[in-house]
Amino acid sequence: MRTIIYFFLFALPAFLISGCMFKKNVMKDEADDIEEAVVASVNGENFLVMKEEIFQATSKSSKQGFRTTSGYTEYRLSSYDLNTGKISKRIELGERDDGYMHFLGATDGKLWYFCDNEKIGLHARNPKTLDIVVSKDDIEKVNPFLKNNFPKVKWYELRQYFGFDLVKKMPMIADNSGFVYLLNPDNYSTEKISSPVKNFEYEKMMSTTSINVTDKDYMSLSGDPRKTIHFASKEFEQPDFLKGEFLESSNSLDVKEIFPEYLNPIYDEIEKSQRFIDSVKGMEEQMKEETDQWKVRQYDFLKGRIKYEEDNIGRKYKEINDLSTSRFNTIISRDKGVFVIHTTTASDTAKVLISKVNFDVKEKSITLIWTTFLENIFAEPEKVFEKGGFDYVFSKGSPNLRTKRAIIYGDKLILVSMLRTVCIDVNSGKVLWEFQI
Repeated sequence: MRTIIYFFLFALPAFLISGCMFKKNVMKDEADDIEEAVVASVNGENFLVMKEEIFQATSKSSKQGFRTTSGYTEYRLSSYDLNTGKISKRIELGERDDGYMHFLGATDGKLWYFCDNEKIGLHARNPKTLDIVVSKDDIEKVNPFLKNNFPKVKWYELRQYFGFDLVKKMPMIADNSGFVYLLNPDNYSTEKISSPVKNFEYEKMMSTTSINVTDKDYMSLSGDPRKTIHFASKEFEQPDFLKGEFLESSNSLDVKEIFPEYLNPIYDEIEKSQRFIDSVKGMEEQMKEETDQWKVRQYDFLKGRIKYEEDNIGRKYKEINDLSTSRFNTIISRDKGVFVIHTTTASDTAKVLISKVNFDVKEKSITLIWTTFLENIFAEPEKVFEKGGFDYVFSKGSPNLRTKRAIIYGDKLILVSMLRTVCIDVNSGKVLWEFQI
């Protein structure tokens, strides 16, 4: 027995050097992490598309609690049917050096990417099939000046030159001289602009203790260990949530699209100013020829007031534009519901609960609509799945259990946690489907 143990301890380094036992199947094995997760539509169908990382460990070691892993990352692109969660298509992308794919944004029926493999370059893919539907040649035919004129930079610098205008729903691209253009996603024409490149943003975390629900009203969670909601200058004792936080979208949202009512107070002020201008315009015309000094002073006052209201309209439209183009991440359902993520217990093995809370700005009220238990997701998975040294060394990959994503699309709330994806119906709280990535 002693001889066997002796042999095993000396054989272990050979396994670490060869790395063959760690090799993962890029197309079939579970992912170790994800980058962007986005919902896109094509021909009336909706798909969740994720760029997934597969870590190929070449060696692992664990000694006295200190662990080291070396290896490389391969990528794949997966499309899942949003109604069923079933995989629609998956393609292998290779390593970063094989041609890193930088995601720009999504337009109707197209996912836009720039690949630093010159043969592929700027292109768009079908969200369902992941086939290239717009090639770099298609774009260069319409814009000959772009041929051989894209920046040749490292993969991590691509975001400086290729991005997306969320409000205009148009890719942003730069040429080799650094000039920026908007790309029409339908006819591929370009328009030179002076704005800097904006990027599709996604966050590692998906929750916060404070959110804006209108341009002036906010909602916050406070208190320990159970948190309660503060809204419209009122503190509500119920509902309360253990370690509660509001869900936020991992991706930037178009506020006019996801929650148009957010801007209503500003539009009301514009309408009020416009009504005043319309009501006194006729009076201004009548007083224009007056010579009576008192009426002349009234006329000057009226002109000044009209100018003030016209400037106010301009200011309000600028405010709308600023709010529309700034980062907006508050997840709000169509029926004015926000979502709270909280835990079942205060222990390390606590699992996750999601609750929907509707709010009414005029009534200054909140109502708990439903609470859903996510039985396969732990609140702090790294504490639950801490491996011993032996298990760690002989496990495949290097899963990042801390990555979290949240997306709302219509009546579906999609959560990614512990590399597991869950889809919840926002109206009923029912879990529609879930899978391990």
